[in-house]
Amino acid sequence: MTGSRYVMRISLNVLNHMGLYLYSNTPAVLAEAIANAWDADASRVDVILDAGAKTISVRDDGVGMDLDDINDKFLYVGYQKRQGASGRHTAKRRKPMGRKGIGKLSLFSIANRISVYTKKGGARPESFLMDAHKIRAAIEAEDPSMAKEYGPEPVPFDEKIAADIADHGTVLKIDDLKKHRITRAASAGLKKRIARRFSVLGDGFRIFVNGEEVTFRDRDYFHKARFIFQYGGDYARHCENLDRDTDTGQPMQYDRPFRFDEKGEEDRSGLHAIEGWIAIARRSNDLDGENREDNLNKIAIVVRGKVAQEDILKDFRIGGMITKYLFGEINADFLDEDGKDDIATSSRQSISEDDPRFGALKTFLRAELQHIWTETNKLKEKKGLERALQENRPLREWYDKLPKPLKPRAAKIFAEIDKANIDEDRKKDFYANGVLAFERLKMDTAVEMLDSIDESNLELFLRFLADVDAIEAANYRQIVNERLKVIQKFHQSVAENTRERVIQDYIFDHLWLLDPAWERATQYANMEKRIQETRKRTDIRYRRVSGAHVILELKRGRRRMKKTDIESQLKEYINGVEKEISKDPEQARLPIEGICLVGELPLGWENSNERRKDEESLRSYGIRVMTYMELINRAESAYAKFVEATSSTEKLNVLLDRIRNYVPEDAGGELPAVAEET
Repeated sequence: MTGSRYVMRISLNVLNHMGLYLYSNTPAVLAEAIANAWDADASRVDVILDAGAKTISVRDDGVGMDLDDINDKFLYVGYQKRQGASGRHTAKRRKPMGRKGIGKLSLFSIANRISVYTKKGGARPESFLMDAHKIRAAIEAEDPSMAKEYGPEPVPFDEKIAADIADHGTVLKIDDLKKHRITRAASAGLKKRIARRFSVLGDGFRIFVNGEEVTFRDRDYFHKARFIFQYGGDYARHCENLDRDTDTGQPMQYDRPFRFDEKGEEDRSGLHAIEGWIAIARRSNDLDGENREDNLNKIAIVVRGKVAQEDILKDFRIGGMITKYLFGEINADFLDEDGKDDIATSSRQSISEDDPRFGALKTFLRAELQHIWTETNKLKEKKGLERALQENRPLREWYDKLPKPLKPRAAKIFAEIDKANIDEDRKKDFYANGVLAFERLKMDTAVEMLDSIDESNLELFLRFLADVDAIEAANYRQIVNERLKVIQKFHQSVAENTRERVIQDYIFDHLWLLDPAWERATQYANMEKRIQETRKRTDIRYRRVSGAHVILELKRGRRRMKKTDIESQLKEYINGVEKEISKDPEQARLPIEGICLVGELPLGWENSNERRKDEESLRSYGIRVMTYMELINRAESAYAKFVEATSSTEKLNVLLDRIRNYVPEDAGGELPAVAEET
């Protein structure tokens, strides 16, 4: 008793909250055991996964423990490791990772039995078993009059373990695992996850998993970095796939300020300093993992060589998609300085949001992420442009002649094309369309110049205007090519028994299929309605095109008609239109054309002479008859002839074709770097 009338008692049930269910995954639990080995000045730690025995062991060659160390430190939950001058550094001058001595309890998150074997110098070996079942039994049997203690059970010191420890060291043997399967894949995965949790890997502190050393390479993510921004250290040496600057040939690595004040503002003599890196991946899915733990799209916060918070990136909301490409690691030891408040949350897996030190770090990182966002967009534009110009010589020739004010816009559009997930042939089409868009921009620039034309820019203005015809021709040729694709699609992918219906649904609003001269057809609903009511038919359409009135009737199915039936029907429609437009002299002077689209030729047209006579007779009334296949063939022929006629005569069309059809092997070697226009 204390002699006081007031007594504070600590319940064993506190252990439930402080340690028994502290962590949610195996790597985090083992990281606590490895951290204890660091604090014990170990130079080597071995993690052994034994599938046969279904156990995990953590063995270190640290200083070990004698009986006093076990009772007064290891088993003392809440022991302050860093008390006194000797507690602030180990004998090897290491800063302890642990703080309150509760990390070892996390082992019960994955297992029910923890056996401890340890030896310290000349002291006798010690070995005991901690059993979660018995701890819980002690918790449940608590009585206010009973001591709140749990006594681990002594166990024989295993001879093999004694040989492994030699003169000093500790082995933690973890068994009676909870939902944990030990497999070959688990061993490989554990190496990766341990590597990502510690930044102190090296000659002075080496970690092995089943005999294989854990190195920075096991992190398995540095090769994904395209650009890297560094803070107080050289991490680019681990990144073998960084993009290179075309001008200098150097990897695209950028050193950034790493000191800031208590407000989080950059300050070379600031109170706080960090070390680490933030990298940009080429594609966002490069950062995907098999599960949430393996996902790389995060920035970890490391304190004293060990991950203190898995991800701080999720706390930031910055514009654009750039966050999907980010990953990194920031070492911030100032968050855990001796003599200052513990900044870790009770779960020991994250940092207290309310601490001003953490607030300063977040303010600094928020400004850095904004900078990285801006710079990365610039870098991507530059690399996208460089790659486009390296891959396509005709595009390069065009770009070199592009006016300087338009070049930054070109960088943006070609960067977008470069990162698009499309095949190379489609990418060439995009390049050609981009060129055409920039030629249009030249026209906009010419208009903007109208108010400020003088001798200095007159020549450029006239050059812009000289390109108007070429741009118009190229635009129309592009339209024609798209129309050809539509027509060819009818040939290639529309089945014979459905072709008519597909064309019927399409042709009413696209009369250029019937005649290339009919660019834009105007619909007059009232006129069309009257014609339909006359015959009580809905498959009759009326359109006004340039210089003509057009009546279109579609015959469905394979029904063969007589020429006289077609003539009488269309003449009736034509007469109706004539009556409607007779009151308007302007409309009445335009010819009326009736078109009948059929699946099969009219009866008797197998005879060429009969067909010729009938067609001449119908033509006298302004009537044409076409089959669906004739329509497709005639339209394809007309547009193909136009493309052929213009392919070698228009300068811009020639350029666009060269870009679309360029084969890199014809380049005769790599193109030189992109030159900046002065």
